[in-house]
Amino acid sequence: MNQTPSPSGSRPAPRVIKRLSNRTVRLSHSAGGVPFRHCEISETSAVGVQVALIATAGGNRWQLPKGRLEPGEEAVQAAIREVEEETGLRTVVEVFLRTVEYSYTDTYRRETPETVHKRVDFYLLRVVGGELSDLSFEVDGVLWATPEEALQRLTFSGERECVRQALEHWT
Repeated sequence: MNQTPSPSGSRPAPRVIKRLSNRTVRLSHSAGGVPFRHCEISETSAVGVQVALIATAGGNRWQLPKGRLEPGEEAVQAAIREVEEETGLRTVVEVFLRTVEYSYTDTYRRETPETVHKRVDFYLLRVVGGELSDLSFEVDGVLWATPEEALQRLTFSGERECVRQALEHWT
């Protein structure tokens, strides 16, 4: 197995709330992965791999599986755990891919909207067992996609960059 470089600060960042001007910003640290399996090289899969994607938001948003770190958990452990919880797939780490950071306004869980700055550490995860399923209450659908199809389906640009980086690893 390849050496797995850790992202800087792979320990979970404290869920600190910062005040910037009159705004509250919550920091959130998550981890996830690009879970893949080998398949036959074909017209649709030039590199001979497929990537597992999940659908959320009523099936309208396709993304990579990910979730928040639990207290005391390393990012790499969280990535493996979250992928299994959201897809049913057991995986092992091939390599750390990248950290994606973004901010959004959380209006779902709060009466007062709150700005969240999220950091997500992504890993390339090779599937070693399990069956792809959408049994998690957080997931509305799952599918296997070629990397090219994944690049077309994924909603978020940072996650498309993770798949592009994985493609470099496979070629």
